[in-house]
Amino acid sequence: MISGAYWLLYAVGQFAGGNALSAVGATTTIFGVMLSLFLGITAGVDVVSSFYYGKGDLTNVKKSIDTSVVLAPVLGLLCAVIGYFAANPVLVLMKTPVEGGVLDGATLYMRIYFLGMPFFTVYNFGAAVLRAVGDTKHPLYFLTTAGVINILLNLLFVIVFKMSVAGVGIATVISQIVSCVLIVVCMCRNNGSYRLNLKKLKVNKSKLKAIILIGLPAGLQGTALNFSNVLIQSSVNSFGALAVAGNTAASNIDGMIYVAVNSVSQTALSFISQNFGAGNYKRIQKIFFECIGIVLAVGGMLGIFSYAFGRQLLGIYSSDADVIAYGMIKVTYMCLPYAMFGIMDTIAGALRGLGEAIAPTAISLFGTCALRIVWIYTVFAYFKTLDSLFISYPVTWCITIIPLLICYIAVNKKIKNKMNMQKK
Repeated sequence: MISGAYWLLYAVGQFAGGNALSAVGATTTIFGVMLSLFLGITAGVDVVSSFYYGKGDLTNVKKSIDTSVVLAPVLGLLCAVIGYFAANPVLVLMKTPVEGGVLDGATLYMRIYFLGMPFFTVYNFGAAVLRAVGDTKHPLYFLTTAGVINILLNLLFVIVFKMSVAGVGIATVISQIVSCVLIVVCMCRNNGSYRLNLKKLKVNKSKLKAIILIGLPAGLQGTALNFSNVLIQSSVNSFGALAVAGNTAASNIDGMIYVAVNSVSQTALSFISQNFGAGNYKRIQKIFFECIGIVLAVGGMLGIFSYAFGRQLLGIYSSDADVIAYGMIKVTYMCLPYAMFGIMDTIAGALRGLGEAIAPTAISLFGTCALRIVWIYTVFAYFKTLDSLFISYPVTWCITIIPLLICYIAVNKKIKNKMNMQKK
């Protein structure tokens, strides 16, 4: 829903003011922590469904889908309850600025946003199922439709009705409901392997276990990673509301690049898992190298573009020179080298596609979480500048790539030997 997010911050920054922009931005990393655990489990849905689909076992594909559809709203409701009541205490703990009503606005936005979590998780689990069976078009159509609705409602609520952050939150929830309904209707009307019959939904214990075993480590990784981002956001908060606003604007540019490179990781996960199920080793390697090449090109071009036109892009969200200056610091250190994140994310996705859940999680936790926390309390604590804070991103990405690549080579060697033994 990246287009909706783009216009969300445009509407807030231009028509509700810098403090409202700071309020929305102060919630970003908290959403990441709360959602990562639940959304990580969608990787488990994707891998399990893709594996059986590649194997041609449509009975187990159906069992995997039914299990995931029952699991999704339960996780979403749990996330909604926790997020709603934890909003204000967590924002206070992160030292969110009180000036200009930033703290109050951020609390209100978070509480409204989390009310839409059950719909958000159902859409994401449904999209994972569609990707697993090779249908990438419908999730795109539904997300685009919801994004357009989000844009229109943001403009209506923020500009016309002057609802500020409350209007932004309500628009987001409505767009989440739309995407959820569209994907459920699509699955119910389908005549293929992923047809959904809401009256006959049943949890399959073995598929639930497989989804959790693969998805939970990915979710824990995302949660821990975003916890380190919370510490970074807290550090940014210490520089004041203008720094928070600049970080928020830059985060939206970063978010657009992330969606592009993460889609390559999701592609690697789905297609490698399908071919792993089909026992096609050569195609697994072809997919891996093609995805690495694509993510290098996409991440590199978008990173260079965001840096070259950074001031103009940041100017969309705020005309304040200080906000733009703060935003450019993050664009320089995080957006420009984003291809490195893309490579890291794609290798991790490929490993999960091969059924290896623990190793990429452990490596990523050390490289992008533990090292980043150490950086905050050592390098940043000494220099106390935003430059020294944001440079931790590319440094930890590059460090993490090395053990992930070694792990991928080892896992592939093991799989290749196993397949050769089976042929004999």
